[in-house]
Amino acid sequence: MSSNNRDDFTPNDKRIMAERVSWKCSFPGCYRNTVGPNSDDPSKKINNGIAAHIHAAASGGPRYNPEMTPKERKHISNGIWMCRNHGNLIDADYTEYSASTLHDWKSQAEKRASYSLRLPTQETSNKDTTLVQLGNGIIYFAHWNTIHSQEWSFELVAPLIGSADSLNHYVLEFSSLCETVKYVVIESQGDARKILDIKIEVSSEGKYILFINVDKKPAPTNPHDLGMDLRVDDTGDLSILNGALERVQGIDNAWQMLSICMSTIKGEIDDAKELGSLATQYYNEYKSDLEIFSKLILLELIRLSLIPLVRRNKQEKIPSLHFIKRFLSVRITSTELIHSRFKAHIKLEWGNGELWDGEIPIFVLQT
Repeated sequence: MSSNNRDDFTPNDKRIMAERVSWKCSFPGCYRNTVGPNSDDPSKKINNGIAAHIHAAASGGPRYNPEMTPKERKHISNGIWMCRNHGNLIDADYTEYSASTLHDWKSQAEKRASYSLRLPTQETSNKDTTLVQLGNGIIYFAHWNTIHSQEWSFELVAPLIGSADSLNHYVLEFSSLCETVKYVVIESQGDARKILDIKIEVSSEGKYILFINVDKKPAPTNPHDLGMDLRVDDTGDLSILNGALERVQGIDNAWQMLSICMSTIKGEIDDAKELGSLATQYYNEYKSDLEIFSKLILLELIRLSLIPLVRRNKQEKIPSLHFIKRFLSVRITSTELIHSRFKAHIKLEWGNGELWDGEIPIFVLQT
């Protein structure tokens, strides 16, 4: 693609982007210095860094967002400084690295640089936390530590749900746990995976580091291949128009399946206990804290879109929301119930790459 079709950063913005992170790679666990002397010429330097676009500079590129203007695409806020290896990695394997994750890493890298100005002898930071969920009942605030393909590690901060005891039991008894709880969900990454192995180590600074080896991510499907279904109205009943049952297909059917899946209370179906969500539980426990409530609903959506389940009367294992590639954001501004449903404003990318932005009604059972 011609450079004329790209919304590239200016040389000055690239330099500032690098300087804001002390010329170090922003990839968690790397932090490699990207600039140094040219041994062949004392008047020159070597730059092994890349000003990578968070949202692609041109259509068809990694994480391209068609809603952005050219000015927004080439603005310094849409860039992250990386060493060449990791700059190429996040683009070559871009389905693994969401825009929200890269923004998080950019923020962490700038905080590290800022902190080192005040305390230059300590390479540490006030990093942003992300929620990390293990199985059905353990959710921790954590910092990204390192990420290498299918090996992830996190610095654990504090539990939101569960306790240190339940976490230790999960790790120590992992090999004997039911397969349905061997999964991890990452808020900032917008990712969820089956866990292959897990362990906890204590660093020399006394920090608890969680190491996880994860399985590959399942490929999303096209929502237009879902076929046709009966339409459900705002009260949960079948919709009738002019005396006939209404039908939905394509994106409308996908939207409805998303709403129904989140509205189904997990565990209420006797022969499919893993189907459904914890929206009702989270509503009753966290509705007074909209920020945490929104994060928990996001975790449920990510889990349902990426963790395979055994489908009834089928041998294949696919996620309930297999037609969604990733969730970009979830925002809940009110927990007011209408027909026992609250509204969640969701931005997502369908399995075929189409972006969608709208509200989803989610049924809850008040206690």
